[in-house]
Amino acid sequence: MKNDKNTITPNEINKYLYCPYQWYYERFYGRKEINELYKERNKKLKLDDKTYSNFKKGVNFHNAYYIKHESLKFIKKIIIVCALLMLIYAVTKLKV
Repeated sequence: MKNDKNTITPNEINKYLYCPYQWYYERFYGRKEINELYKERNKKLKLDDKTYSNFKKGVNFHNAYYIKHESLKFIKKIIIVCALLMLIYAVTKLKV
């Protein structure tokens, strides 16, 4: 057993509530050993690192969302300015 302490930390309780198996295996083998086994398995199966690829997908999604959001804000500002210019033009035409 990797972690043979008698005390259990709040973090371990949280892990146990999330997944008792995860808590048990991390306590028995240790996180480092599990990561090594995970990397070996992925290498044998020729799998990509899912954590990194998911992170990259998330970054790409958020960048695209940010560009879309900023573009919409810019278009709204242009519409407001155009509407104000049309209103000013209409008001000045009525006075004349």
